[in-house]
Amino acid sequence: MTCINVMCAAGVYAKNETNTKKALTTITSHLKEEVECDNELLKLRDFNIIIVSMIGKKKHFYLICFDLDNAMVDVIDNMHDSLAFYKMTSETNVRYLGSPCKVKHYIVGYFKDVGQPTASRMVNENVTRKRLGWETTDNFKDYGVFVMRHMELYKGSAISFECGFSTNKDIQKMQLKNLRMKIATKLLFSDANVYKGTVMELAKETIHGMKDERVPKMLNEEALKQDECWRMLSKWKMDLKI
Repeated sequence: MTCINVMCAAGVYAKNETNTKKALTTITSHLKEEVECDNELLKLRDFNIIIVSMIGKKKHFYLICFDLDNAMVDVIDNMHDSLAFYKMTSETNVRYLGSPCKVKHYIVGYFKDVGQPTASRMVNENVTRKRLGWETTDNFKDYGVFVMRHMELYKGSAISFECGFSTNKDIQKMQLKNLRMKIATKLLFSDANVYKGTVMELAKETIHGMKDERVPKMLNEEALKQDECWRMLSKWKMDLKI
């Protein structure tokens, strides 16, 4: 299974038909960055899934996933639909489409332009929002962590979608904190991070500037927090009451 990710701000999508060309140009530009201007890959025939990471109102992130094998479009958002920062409306006039349906309209338009065979099957399909057992109503800061986890585990509309998030708020909070640390560590120490060397040097300087007894104490405290986190998660997985 091959997947490509595109990041877009909701505002790049047009309010009327006269801006369709501009929207398609924006989509093409983002795709060129992802495939490094490979004209064959731009036809999207080698991909099973296209994931559009949306940045909506109040800088909230969510996903619009295009399952090319099944010609389906899924919206994945940790926020409960009653609090969503977008509408799921589907109208004949593109001006009044909700953001997810508008994105689908332009992506399918791109498919047609490049001869992607899924276009004819997807054009009349509805955009559906995946129901998540771990949806939140009062968490307005961890959407980035949710998005990265959702992106990692989405394998298509026909495959059961399970990310391991607890419905227990306290446990979910620990899971998110743990994931945030893991993601941050991977980003900081990735070879693709041009600031990796700088980060390493700053970390060394910070540690060397501390008194020797503070370093092991700080590391031990963090280790205890992680142990407690995994202990609680293990209990949850065994369906024990916490």
